[in-house]
Amino acid sequence: MSTFLKWVVVLIVPTIFVGNARAAEQAIPEGTTVKLLLLRQKSVQQELELSPETIQKIMAFTNSQGDAAIKAMGQGENERKQTFEQLAKKNEKFLSENLTPKQAKRLDQIALQFTALQQLTKPEVAKELHLTDDQVKKFKDLQMEARKKLGDLLYAKEHAGKNEKLAKLREETRTKILDVLNDDQKTKVREMAGPPFKGEIVLEEPGEK
Repeated sequence: MSTFLKWVVVLIVPTIFVGNARAAEQAIPEGTTVKLLLLRQKSVQQELELSPETIQKIMAFTNSQGDAAIKAMGQGENERKQTFEQLAKKNEKFLSENLTPKQAKRLDQIALQFTALQQLTKPEVAKELHLTDDQVKKFKDLQMEARKKLGDLLYAKEHAGKNEKLAKLREETRTKILDVLNDDQKTKVREMAGPPFKGEIVLEEPGEK
């Protein structure tokens, strides 16, 4: 299993528990997964001004959790579920203990920028933004479309140009989101997401640690 897939497997929150290996291979990063994958990115580490010691901890922690996830996939269903829930708690604990409040807030903002469609379809967010039923439906349709494109990109055998395609998909999704929102909603979303993250995001390939 590729390095990337190891973290997709282990970092998924319990509410999106992966029940079998096939599902894991098709998983799309969400929740805690996004935050920890982002923390492995040099551009995010620079944005958060992480110390060399913290970066070393992040890399060691995610590598260790990834290895533990692979072992868990060979367990029985109940035991595997318990193991994943324990690993997810460790993820949350690691994030709270190794980031300052300022760093955690900025990471939340960056993660929101990468998962905007997922967040905008949540009832509490839709209510806060006063989204109409039609807007929510459009975002759900866009989410399905974006997940399909992201899945095809992440698991494509051809590695050339993946990072450029990812950046293009991010920009296309951002444009489509803004097209659905009115001016007041755009202002609120920008406040929630903070300054645009302009750093490069590089997809890790098999064997990278």
